[in-house]
Amino acid sequence: MGTTPIKKRPAPLDTPHVTPPRRPLRVLLVDDDADVLVMLQAVLTSRALDVVGLATNGEDAEKVAVAIAPDVAVVDYMMPGLTGFETARRIKAVRPECVVVIFSALADVEDEALAQPDVDHFVAKSSVLELDALLNNMRAARNAVD
Repeated sequence: MGTTPIKKRPAPLDTPHVTPPRRPLRVLLVDDDADVLVMLQAVLTSRALDVVGLATNGEDAEKVAVAIAPDVAVVDYMMPGLTGFETARRIKAVRPECVVVIFSALADVEDEALAQPDVDHFVAKSSVLELDALLNNMRAARNAVD
C-alpha cells in the first residue's frame, strides 16, 4: 500500500478575491499608575486595537517589548526609575519598528518629547480621545499599505 499525493483542484477563475482579516494594532501601555493602565486598556481595547501588554516601569516595558513585539508603545513621561524618554530609547533599541507615543500630564514637555529621536508622537493625558484617534489612524494607515 503506497500513499497517493493529494491533488487539489485549481480554483475557478471567477472566484472572488477574499481579503484576509486585518490584524488589530498591537499596543503596549506603560504607566506607573495602575489606575491609568486600567482606564487606558478599557478605552483603547477594540476590534481595531489590541492592548497586548502592560508595564509599570521602563525596565519592564523593555522586557515586554522584546517578548510581544508591539506595533505601538504608549509611554508615560514621568515614572520612577527610567523616564519616558529613556524607556522610548530602550524600546526602540529592541523594536525599532515600534511607534512610541509619550503620554503625559505635563503638556509643557511636548516640544522636548517631539525633539527626542526615539519619540514619534506626544499626547497629553487630558486627551485620551486624541490618543484613541491617533492609534486608529495608525492602524488605518498601516492597513492601507498592507
